[in-house]
Amino acid sequence: MKRKEMIDKLKQDMPNFYGNDEENEIKRALYLYVELGKMKSFDENYYFGNSQTRRRIYDLAEKLENNIEEIARKRKIICVSLTHLYCNIAREFGIYAVASSPEEGGHINPIVRTKNRGTFVADLQLDLENIQTKSRLQHFEYKGNLSKESKERFDKDTITQMLIEIGYIKDEREYKDEEVKKLKEKAKEKNPHEALKIVLEDEGLYRGNEDMESIEIDKFYRGMLKGVLPHFMGKKVFVFNCYRENEEKQRDYTLCAFSEEDGIRPYIFSKRDRRFLKVDIPKLKELQESGLKFGARQKENGAKKLQKYINQQTQKEKERIDLNK
Repeated sequence: MKRKEMIDKLKQDMPNFYGNDEENEIKRALYLYVELGKMKSFDENYYFGNSQTRRRIYDLAEKLENNIEEIARKRKIICVSLTHLYCNIAREFGIYAVASSPEEGGHINPIVRTKNRGTFVADLQLDLENIQTKSRLQHFEYKGNLSKESKERFDKDTITQMLIEIGYIKDEREYKDEEVKKLKEKAKEKNPHEALKIVLEDEGLYRGNEDMESIEIDKFYRGMLKGVLPHFMGKKVFVFNCYRENEEKQRDYTLCAFSEEDGIRPYIFSKRDRRFLKVDIPKLKELQESGLKFGARQKENGAKKLQKYINQQTQKEKERIDLNK
């Protein structure tokens, strides 16, 4: 999408806000934060890249600082580009936003300053998976100097009311966090196989997650599993990156998860189906033969364990076939 098209769409879709000038200024900043978060995703080449690859992508993003047109057209970007895009678009809505000043090569984010000198950190990159799942925002934060009236009113409940006014959620029950809480309760005191099945086969978990890209999928579902099954993670339940590129060089699988207790029961996240699918060992072996790879990062916990189990089961099946000849 071109920059002008983006601005026109944002202005056309922006609701009317009610309140004092400072409150409306914050609401506009929050509206842009949410809407840009729906449009962009984090670059997996940077996320999974080695230090040289990351340095190259970061340097290129810095060179594009003033080329907002090119940044606007890209779907996958990093913190540098996302920060400059937000700051540039914000000015079109009467909002003053600047980039933070990191160490060389470090993470940067927008800083929003209201006309009354209120200051907010608007770290959009860190909230992408939250925005794309309608979860509670974690990185749009008040930092100081709001007027006394606004400061007293600005808390998590106020943010929720603003998000309702923006159209992000209808009410607090629509936060994905509420669905996750229910899953944690349902999975409590279950064995590893039952617990993972309850979580990954729940339809509500996937509702509204249709537009997520690889990194947001990775971060959301890893974080969700750690929160719901903390006592099993890394011991009886494992999740790690996997990928297979299709003909368009797009990853059609992104994550693998499995439970272990008297055998292993694996699931794989399909980008086409937008959910985890239960698979058996022969199917996993078939997918590997067609290019599926385990572990985008070296030594991801669980990848070697699953590969060993696949090899063992494949060998057992081969021996069974040989015996029946």
